[in-house]
Amino acid sequence: MLANEDTIAAIATPVGVGGVGIIRISGAKAPLILSLLFKRYRDEEVWQSHRLYLGQVVEPQSGVLLDEALAVLMRAPHSYTRQQVAELHCHGGPAVLAQVLAVCLKAGARLAERGEFTLRAFLNGALSLDEAEAVADLAGAKTFKAAQLAAAQLQGALSSRLIPLEQELLAILAQVTVGVDFPEDADAPTAKELLPRLTALMQMIEELLAGADIGRIYREGLAAVLAGASNVGKSSLLNRLLQTERAIVTAEPGATRDLIEEALNVDGLPLLLTDTAGLRQEAGLTEAETQGIKRSRAALAAAQLALIVTDATQGPDETARALLRERTMQNCLLVLNKTDLLSAKAIKARLQEYREQYPAYTIVALSAKTGAGIEELLAKIKEMALAGFTEPGREPLLHNIRHQQALQKAKTCLEEALQTLSSGHPPDIAAIDLENAYQALGEISGKTVSEEVLANIFANFCVGK
Repeated sequence: MLANEDTIAAIATPVGVGGVGIIRISGAKAPLILSLLFKRYRDEEVWQSHRLYLGQVVEPQSGVLLDEALAVLMRAPHSYTRQQVAELHCHGGPAVLAQVLAVCLKAGARLAERGEFTLRAFLNGALSLDEAEAVADLAGAKTFKAAQLAAAQLQGALSSRLIPLEQELLAILAQVTVGVDFPEDADAPTAKELLPRLTALMQMIEELLAGADIGRIYREGLAAVLAGASNVGKSSLLNRLLQTERAIVTAEPGATRDLIEEALNVDGLPLLLTDTAGLRQEAGLTEAETQGIKRSRAALAAAQLALIVTDATQGPDETARALLRERTMQNCLLVLNKTDLLSAKAIKARLQEYREQYPAYTIVALSAKTGAGIEELLAKIKEMALAGFTEPGREPLLHNIRHQQALQKAKTCLEEALQTLSSGHPPDIAAIDLENAYQALGEISGKTVSEEVLANIFANFCVGK
């Protein structure tokens, strides 16, 4: 996985028919392969770097025409991988791209592994590891907001905050080492001198961790579940939110028997919404209905947010009451559906009734049939998801659970070092904790990451990226 010398090639655009398909080649043989199979209409003695040429892609030995295309050579180190890179911008038919790729492999390249182009960019110093991971996040972003956060990370928003942390911690480690080797050296730090410096590092890490959960929601999505009794309008609400007839809606109970999962963009917040079977305890349920209810409860237990739907024409039903007892007010939103069947005065009275019984919960009245109240529901969902991170103009810098765990590990190590120094022990006793904190930070930037972790990270990339 970490070989960096071979010349590699892959299709860099998604599978399927398209206007343009790109073959990417990286490695020392890239210029030779390009010259063998691409014939420029305007022949020149030298390939100019970063210039597109129009010409024909041919099979080198037979001269058979494969495609008319554009080609570009990006000479090292001014390329994505910092190696010699060539690209063929062909027509986007799968058969054409497969044939051109086969010719590239026959000419001396090997097929790239998942994420190998970006791995080479990291190994050759073009990207830090967190920036390399942002490439995959940018490609897989579920919303524009998620894409913006990934793009900021790719441009160094996180690494620029980590570099001062690493440098300060490394400086402290060096000074502690001097104190161990040369205890009489005047530059050897005392515990009293180190305490404020380590405290400042702790504060910087805590600031980064403060927005980590929000960042992960933007990256991975918020798991929300529509739950409630049968025939309260959960499937109708799902259809209204998706603006399509995704779920079957009937007057008979039990129309939804399995989980229906869909993605929704809530003003930049990815929402992973699941419709569930109506929860009921009636006798004579079919095996399918019983299994559906079982799956519904499992989905509800795993959800980050529960949208408990009730019939606004009635008071709180027993199913809703039971669900509210199981959830906390921070991860539960009570939805009063079917307000189209009530007058404005009756809706107001019903809301007052629910608010008196559940004063700590967020409650929204709406009609899945007409769409009234839907905008308020979406606003409340986002408000609850982002609760606790309300600083204006400040974006979360952590979106990745791996980064979050590494920073948490660094924080724990610094806490132990602070405890050691505060207890009156000399700095060298805290050296192992300081070293572990530095190693944890290096796992994010890639300075101290293992080959196994690298392999796992880049295995999640697509081929050609």
